[in-house]
Parts: sequence; C-alpha cells; structure tokens
Amino acid sequence: MGRGLISDDIINQIRDRVDIADIVGHHVSLTRAGQNLKGLCPFHQEKSPSFTVSPSRQIFHCFGCGAGGNVFSFLTRITGGSFPEVVRELGRKVGVEVQESAGFNPQAAQSGRIEQVNQAASAWFHKNLQDARAGESARSYLAERGIEPATITRFAIGVALGEWEGLIKALTHQGFTSGDLAAAGLTIAREQAGNGATGFYDRFRARVMFPIVDLRKRVVGFGGRTLGDGTPKYLNSPETSLFKKGQTLFAFDQAREAMARTKTVIVVEGYFDAIALHQAGITHTVATLGTALTVEHIQALRRFVANVVLLFDPDAAGVRAALRGLDLFVNSGLGVKVVTLPDGDDPDTYVRKAGAEAFARLEAAAPSLLDYALEHSVTEAEAGSLESRIRSVDEILRILQKSEHPIEREERLRVVAERLGINQQRLIERYPALMAEQRKPPGQPASPAPPKPVPVFKGVPEERDLAFLLLQGKLSPADIRRLKPELFSIPVCQKLVACALAHVGPDGRIELRAFLDAALEDPECGPLATEFSLRDAHFDDLSEHIKGCLDQLDRKRFEAAMRELIARLKGAEREGRWEDVQAINLQVNELQMRKAGTPVAGTVSLVKE
Repeated sequence: MGRGLISDDIINQIRDRVDIADIVGHHVSLTRAGQNLKGLCPFHQEKSPSFTVSPSRQIFHCFGCGAGGNVFSFLTRITGGSFPEVVRELGRKVGVEVQESAGFNPQAAQSGRIEQVNQAASAWFHKNLQDARAGESARSYLAERGIEPATITRFAIGVALGEWEGLIKALTHQGFTSGDLAAAGLTIAREQAGNGATGFYDRFRARVMFPIVDLRKRVVGFGGRTLGDGTPKYLNSPETSLFKKGQTLFAFDQAREAMARTKTVIVVEGYFDAIALHQAGITHTVATLGTALTVEHIQALRRFVANVVLLFDPDAAGVRAALRGLDLFVNSGLGVKVVTLPDGDDPDTYVRKAGAEAFARLEAAAPSLLDYALEHSVTEAEAGSLESRIRSVDEILRILQKSEHPIEREERLRVVAERLGINQQRLIERYPALMAEQRKPPGQPASPAPPKPVPVFKGVPEERDLAFLLLQGKLSPADIRRLKPELFSIPVCQKLVACALAHVGPDGRIELRAFLDAALEDPECGPLATEFSLRDAHFDDLSEHIKGCLDQLDRKRFEAAMRELIARLKGAEREGRWEDVQAINLQVNELQMRKAGTPVAGTVSLVKE
C-alpha cells in the first residue's frame, strides 16, 4: 500500500483511533457472527455473505473473492480515493492532523481542489436561496412543490442566480481560479468566431440547485432544475475526477442508514421524487441522475440492502426503465419489486397527496420485477396481431428463462398459457430452440467478473499450514527458530515467513500486530494474511502437527539438495573431473550426517558404475 508522503507515526495514530467495524459498517450491512462480523462483499457479486470483518484484529477478508486488508485498504478500494486522501479523511474524523512531507501528487491535488470548489459553490447557492430578494422566486417554487424549510436545509438546496458570471465572481473573490471552476465543471468556456476562448460563464443560471453528495460526504457535483421555461429542464454537472454519473446516486448519503436498517432501497428517477419521499419519512430512497441503472449502481446498493423497489413514472418511459432492470438484476441476489403509481401521478405528487402509509400499501402489494415484466409482455400479446403475439411469446419465454427456480418457471408458464390460450406444452417445446438462438443484446451490462480463486496450495499442505499457524500466533519460539524462508517453495509463503521473522519479539515469538501490518503492505501477501488471520482450522494434536510440518519441510529440503548434488556428481564423473567428484562426495556425506545427526565415515560415490 503506497503511503505517499505521510509518516508512519501519523498513520499508526489514526489506525489506533479508528474502528474498522464502524468504517466498514457505513458501506456494508454487517451482522454479528461469533467474534467477527459478516456481510455481502462489496467487491464482487454474491448471494451468501462471505465478507468478514474482525474488530479484534482490525482487518477484513472476503472468502469469496480473496479481497482483504485493513481500514485504509478498504476505504481506498471502496471509494476509489488515494491512500493519502483516505488517511487525511480518517485523520479529520479522529482528530489527527495529517501533514505530508515535501512532494506533489497532481491528481490528488486536483480532486482535493474540486472538492473545495464544489463545497464553496454549494454554500453560495444555498446562501442565495436565503437571500430575501435573490432567492424569492426559488423559495416560492419550492413551496409550490411542497418542499419544507427543514428539507431545504437537510439537502442544502440552493439557487443559481440568473447572471452569466455570478458564481465566477463570488468564488474568484474567495480565491479560486477560473481553472478551478472549469475543472469542477461549474463554468463553460466562452468562444467568439475566429478569436478562440475569451473567458468563461456560469454553467448553472436561474436554476434550483441540488448538491450531489457521495458516501464520503463530499459534494461531487450538482443538479439544477430551471426556474423558467429554459431547456434543458434538468442539468447535471459534467463528469470529473470526483463525479461519475453511472456510479453515483442522489441522496445515497442521506438514505444509507435507513437502507441498512430496512435492508431495502427505493429507486426513483428525479431529485424532487427522492426529496419528497425523504420528507414523508420514506428515507431509504435514492435517485438516478438522468441515466439508467448500471452494474456499478447495483454493486453499491448491494452493500446495504437485500431488496430493491423500483418506482418509476407510470408512462411508457417509466415502463421501459423498469424493464431495463431485468437483465441488470438477474441473479444479483437482490429481491426486486416494481411499484406502479396511479395514472397521472409521479412519486413526488403521489406521496404529497396520499401520504406515506398509502405508499407503504402500494409497496407491500407490488409485484416482483419478473412478474411485472411478464404482465407487460402478456398484455401486449393479448392485444396484438398474430405476428406480435409470436414475438411477445418469445419475449415472455426469454423473461421466464431468467428465473433460477424451475418450479417457479413452470407455474408462471401455466399462468401465461392460460392467459394467452396457448397449450403449455407448446411453450415448453419452444424453450430449447429459443435458448439456442439466444444472444446477448448489444449494450447489455457486462456480468461482474467471477471472483478470483483463493489460493489452496495443493500438494504443499505443510507450507500452507505453517503460514496459517504463523498468522494465528500458534508457533512456539523453538518452532520459529526452525523456520527458514528458503525452505518454502511457494513465493507468497516465503514472503510471509520472511516478514514474520523480521518481527520476532524479545520473547522469541512473532509480534502479530506488527507482522500483520507489514504483511498488508505487500499486495500479494495482504489478502493471504487476512484470510489466514480469519480462517478457522483445528488440529487434533497441534504440537505434533507443527513438528510434522517442519520435519516435512526439512525432508523436502534435504531431498532437493541431494538431487542437486547427485546431478552435479554424475556430471563430474562423466567428464572425469575427479577432484570435483571427491569434493561433491564430501558434501553429500556432510548432508547425510546433518540429517542423521550421527557421523558417517568415508566418502561414497552415489553414482552406479
């Protein structure tokens, strides 16, 4: 793990003050499992939890994909932040000032600057809304939409003035440069024919502004809703090093705790829809940012929930949005339902008119995404021509094929056959041909990569077990003295043993905390170190098993050395190098004496005449 320019002392202070269980718990829904905590791995797709956090050792490990590390490696991986960024943020949380020595990281510096610019812009937008004159029309508009003052404060809603350079002037006065604002996507270059760029103007003008905040509580971008008839109605920040629309969800930071508590998330399409549901007490709600749901969105949601409720407008576009989720969610391990609102309502208007309890009843009665898709296709088939009915039947079969449960598929086939007046057997017979011609549609999200296999070290169990027992602190000082890295044939085990021997305490035992910290610095050793630290294994006679493993390593070392000497001896005898033959014979005898522990007289050629 790259430490950048931050001293080890500062890093150790921060690590000693944070609890990995608290940090991971903000990103993954964890449950107690003995001394450890378990949850669904945020780094790969799984249905049964194999992601383990150890509060006592302050490490995590996934037994599914092999990811492992400490609080710093978890945050760098989950947030995409650099090691210095993660250390600085944790330092702020625990009251440790992080000072870096001389040096410069341009990418980290730019991301940090964008974060500062966005925070300043958010404060300026919000201040504008509070201004008696400047924010009057925006406040009236928000009141018409039913947004209460407390909600405005909670979401830091603001307003961009109708001026061309209002934000530029305000932030320049605070010390930010035109380059800072452009990098954050807050300005657009102004061009004149033949003269090139001649300055900048504000990207957001005369708009209600919604700061987009990530799980690290950073303002990463903005969404703006026009106050007049301007177009587009909604405008988002362009993508930057902090803001990726396909990976970001609005109100995720506000919804995280309720999502983890209810194990459910409601996904809507608009800022006002999300805000209205939060205001009504339905706080496990997030919104997409003008894009369809992505694999990255699903991976982020799976850290906290087991159930997803899709809540889209009841028009044709909303139906298509729901149906697009079918391939995305298939075999994701998430239960997915679709709430359909009455005609003429969107989530914002419905919850304001009917209230949270009415919405809860709709959610309880909502069909699964698979049933919703089936009903849509069946309805289209019933109303269409013969050709369209055939196409719809094939579409229905493709949908049914996505169900993993054969009994469920058969029951739904029966219902579909009855609805369409088609013999169920004919539908069953169509399956093989349809599946043979099935092709992945263009643009369909790629399936997550399969987990990388966890090393098992087949054929060398003694190396595996000794590395495991090292991490478990089970080797005695006498056992440790017998360890030699060169005895290990597996490079990662060799590294672990060398690392362990560098952390032997005055009592002859391994200093486990220091050993583990050092092992986590190596990208190859780290995952194995966390796995062996958290894996359970029991031996009938531990001391005898350790002796057997060490003896086996010695035997293998002796046999390898003998094979090498014999090969050299044969070569020397073939070439008539008799002085070398005598010297090698001496080495062979010395090796045999060391192994036997008794003197062996004379020299013997091991090569048959």
